[in-house]
Amino acid sequence: MSYCILFVGNGDAGREIMAKAIMDDHIRKNKSEGIEIKARGLVVLFQEAVNSKVANILENNNVPLEYDCMFQLEQADINSSDLVIAMDDSHKQRILESYQNVENLFTIKELAGEEGSLLDPYGKELIDYEYCYRELSRLVEKIIDNRLKFL
Repeated sequence: MSYCILFVGNGDAGREIMAKAIMDDHIRKNKSEGIEIKARGLVVLFQEAVNSKVANILENNNVPLEYDCMFQLEQADINSSDLVIAMDDSHKQRILESYQNVENLFTIKELAGEEGSLLDPYGKELIDYEYCYRELSRLVEKIIDNRLKFL
C-alpha cells in the first residue's frame, strides 16, 4: 500500500514542518510502511531553513526533524497526494484557488472534527511554539485514531 499525506502551510517552515515531523514519528514508532508524509509552503521564494524555534521544540520533545529546508507547493505535490491537510482556512482557500484537481483537502482542525483556528506561533516566543506543538500533536493523534486507523 502506498499513501501520501501532504501538510501545507504558509511556507515559514513552522506548523507544517511540525505536523510532518509528528506524523513521521508516529509512523516510525508504529512501523507503518508505504506511507509518505510531505510538507510544503504556499509562499517559498527560496529554500529557507527550518525555523530554529521549530527545530528546538521538536528536539526538546524527542521528535526527529528530517527536513532542513522548506519547499514550494507545486501541482505535482497535489497530484501525488491522497490527503492534503492545510494548516488553516486561508491556506485551504488559496490551494483551491491556485491549484487544479484538488481532492481530499481539509484543514487540520476540520479533519480532526474540530472548529476554529490553529495557533500560528510565527514571530512569537518559544513558549508559543511549544503550545502549537502540543496542539498539533493532539490533532495528529486524533486524526490518526479517527480517520487514518491504518497508519
